[in-house]
Amino acid sequence: MTQRHQGFADQVDVRLFSGDDRIRMPRTMLPPIHGGSDGWFKLKDIKVTDRAITASAAVNFINNPKVHIDRLTGTITINGKAGSYSGQCEAVDPNAQRKF
Repeated sequence: MTQRHQGFADQVDVRLFSGDDRIRMPRTMLPPIHGGSDGWFKLKDIKVTDRAITASAAVNFINNPKVHIDRLTGTITINGKAGSYSGQCEAVDPNAQRKF
């Protein structure tokens, strides 16, 4: 079996601490059959420490990618059956003034 790794650029959105914790996954990581609502998937098994936030994204019944956010560096990684993603997080204040 040969594995191929291909980079891609995409944005991930994460909503935490609102009681409706969820993630918008990169489209390239989504299988043809998946759940979610308008591109958002529920986060489950959330664990928060001073150093990291970890969770699983409920994509479908057999695919629950692992999400890891390093709270010190801002690095986010997502690892699942459809591949891996890594990037940088920025905290956004929901009460901040709009940029446009």
